[in-house]
Amino acid sequence: MLELAALFAVVMFGLLAPQPALAQLRATPFPAAQLPLYIVVPFGEPGDTDPVLLSSTRKFSEDLSDLGVRSTVGIPTDAVEAVANARLICTQYNAAGILVSEMRYAQTKGFNAPQFAAGFIPWVGGAISGAGALDKVAIHAQYKLFLIDCRGKVVWRTITTAEKVHHGNNVAAGLTDISYQAVAEAADQFAARRAQAR
Repeated sequence: MLELAALFAVVMFGLLAPQPALAQLRATPFPAAQLPLYIVVPFGEPGDTDPVLLSSTRKFSEDLSDLGVRSTVGIPTDAVEAVANARLICTQYNAAGILVSEMRYAQTKGFNAPQFAAGFIPWVGGAISGAGALDKVAIHAQYKLFLIDCRGKVVWRTITTAEKVHHGNNVAAGLTDISYQAVAEAADQFAARRAQAR
C-alpha cells in the first residue's frame, strides 16, 4: 500500500510540476545500480599468472567504470566456456552481457608486419648494447573485444592496437603500456556504442 502511495505521489508531481522541474527530473541520470552490468572475463587462460594480463584486465574494468559503464571482473574462464555458458553467467551476476577478449603481443623489426604470439614475447631481435643489455625493441599489442549476449551470441566486436619502441630490459613495462593503450581505446569504443544505442 505504501508503494502505491509513493507511485501516486510521483505521478502527481509529474503532472503538477512546472516544466523546468520536469526537465531537470528527466535529465537526472540513472543510478549506477540501474545501469546494465557487464562481466569482464579475465584476460588469458584460467590460472594464468602473467602480471601484464592481470593488470590489463583490472585496467579495462576501471576504464569502463570511468566511462559510466557498470562492469565487474568475473572468475577466470576459458573464452569458449564463457560463450557456451553465457545464460548461466548472466543469471549468476544478473548481467546484461559478457565481455570476452584476447590480447596478443608481437615483436617487430618496425611496425609493418608484426608476428603475433599469444602471451609474452620471446626475445628474437632488437638492438643489444655493448654490455649485452637489450637497448630497444619494437613491440605491438592487438586487443580483440567481443560482447556476448546472454544467449551466447556475439553482438558487437572491435579490434584495437597499440605499439611503441621500448627501451631497456623491462619489456613487461612496455607491454603493460601498450596493453593499457589498447584496452582504453576498446573501452572508449564500447562506451560510445552503448551511448548510441540509447
